[in-house]
Amino acid sequence: MNKPNWKSYKLYASLFLVLISVAAVLFLIEVKDAWELIKSERSEKTELAQINKRDVLPGVIQFSMIAADTGKYAVIDVREKEEFSQGRIKGALNYRLGDILNEEAIRQEIFRKSEGKERVFFCHDGKRSRIAAQTIQQEFGGVNTIIEKGFQQIRKDEKNQKFWEGSLKHVLPQDHRYIKTPWIKRRDVRVNTLIDLSLEKHESVKGLEGKTFRHAPLLMMSSRQIDEFISTLGEEPIVALCNSKVSCFYTRILRYRLEERGLALAGYVRLLE
Repeated sequence: MNKPNWKSYKLYASLFLVLISVAAVLFLIEVKDAWELIKSERSEKTELAQINKRDVLPGVIQFSMIAADTGKYAVIDVREKEEFSQGRIKGALNYRLGDILNEEAIRQEIFRKSEGKERVFFCHDGKRSRIAAQTIQQEFGGVNTIIEKGFQQIRKDEKNQKFWEGSLKHVLPQDHRYIKTPWIKRRDVRVNTLIDLSLEKHESVKGLEGKTFRHAPLLMMSSRQIDEFISTLGEEPIVALCNSKVSCFYTRILRYRLEERGLALAGYVRLLE
């Protein structure tokens, strides 16, 4: 009977252990990346806190008060057109935040259409509406109000939902193409230029050394500015950079704007806040 070849067994065992170790390291890297993304998604931080006008304080109102006397209020929905088309408060006016901030004619129109009523601003969670209310209040005076927690309040309270038309389930239109807009890890970025959607411009990013960042904070840009920016994009695949719930939400808005012009968003890189 042949004796066992212990040297061969040791060699195979060693190779097996090496393979297991490599696989474990790769797995931990993947888990770490995924966990960082989850932590960032759950973060309550927002870039919008940086641009609040501390000396201008709009009021806060529960939607139940508006529902009790709808004729008393002019509701101005400052969300993006895609959000508004998906679902809205009945009778609300839609002026996106970026247009309010940049277009005097829009601000004048809001003031004119809301004359004689109490202006109430509305968004997804109260953050964008606060900035819009502050802007109008600073220019025209008076007291503006925001709906506390915005869409989130309406979605949670069935009594208010009869004043809502459209979807309460999806914030933005859903379709199969969104699945094809992947989260890209920094080490996998193959383009030379990224579209930086964050409010604060990035000059450089660790892991993306040598890349160019074109700053386009869609949230703060007017529709005209967004159109002009997109018209300058070349033929290189378009990859976005974001660093918060706010700016990463706008990767979807960028995708919609690109698709309107026959372009596509290849993916986005997310940084921790």
